Amino acid sequence: MSIREEIMNPGAVSPSDRGAFLLLGAAHVDRRAKADGPFHPGASNPGVLADSPGGSAFNAAVALRAMGCPVAFVGARGGDADGRRIAAEIEACGLRDLSATFLDRKTPTYTAVLDDHGELVAGVADMALYELLGPKLLKRRNVRDAIAAADALIIDANLPAATIAAAVEAAGERPVSAIGVSPAKVRRLLGVLPRLSALFVSRAEAAALVEVTAATNLGLIAELLAELGTRRAVISDGALEAVVLDAGKLVFQRPPIVRPRDVTGAGDTLAAVASAAHLGGTSFVESARRGIAAASLRVGATAFPPDDLPAEIERLYDHLTDPTPRT
Repeated sequence: MSIREEIMNPGAVSPSDRGAFLLLGAAHVDRRAKADGPFHPGASNPGVLADSPGGSAFNAAVALRAMGCPVAFVGARGGDADGRRIAAEIEACGLRDLSATFLDRKTPTYTAVLDDHGELVAGVADMALYELLGPKLLKRRNVRDAIAAADALIIDANLPAATIAAAVEAAGERPVSAIGVSPAKVRRLLGVLPRLSALFVSRAEAAALVEVTAATNLGLIAELLAELGTRRAVISDGALEAVVLDAGKLVFQRPPIVRPRDVTGAGDTLAAVASAAHLGGTSFVESARRGIAAASLRVGATAFPPDDLPAEIERLYDHLTDPTPRT
């Protein structure tokens, strides 16, 4: 049975209508502490603690499945309760699970502190287990078969640099998109930038990649990315204008205005939706604009994904302001 046949649920979109993706990277438990009122650094802030399955590659996979795409997933987890929870969630989401389980290790976690507007104040990533996802993982028969069956790959920078390079090499002519994850890890992508189909990063991640401060002009950061060999990229900046790099040309796009609830996973959703649209033949700029609309949906949602994610994306896409080319 093919990857597409195994993943597709009854009544879903025909496998021939959507590209099949293989995702490699993080799937773990996100723990979020959100303040009830204005956040006071260095002090106790009343708030609410919640947790849910997350991780950059996992968040992207959830969005892709909601778009009707067949998805196979490769990650790592421990033999603890969190690991069993993640395994169950991957199955419930309809992903083909090719992950490695390390029974004597604990599953990674990400803990975010959010202010009362849902904006990130601080985050701590306990993700040492992902360092064990070496290039040998890609030599497993089921992973090789999944790469061969996929139309495109999405990787995140939680993977070691050697594994990132090996994944891009194994993909051959298949498009590979990458998610920057964090300023601390994004430089793991440096060696593969010219071979990526697209790069999805925050302003802080892009600045770390080109070794400037985040206060540097966003257009200049994008130009420096292009000088490193990046062909296509989206640099998001929260509720401010994002910049889309496409073959050396820059376009600025302001996200739609939404009431923010939680920014966790927004960039991952952007990457997934933009990658799916571009694989389907939409221009990269228009694909990125749909991804930006999808990210805003995630930021403003009490639950994600909605029942009809493609329709909700198009609804919000229709309300986007026109993109502004750099003059």
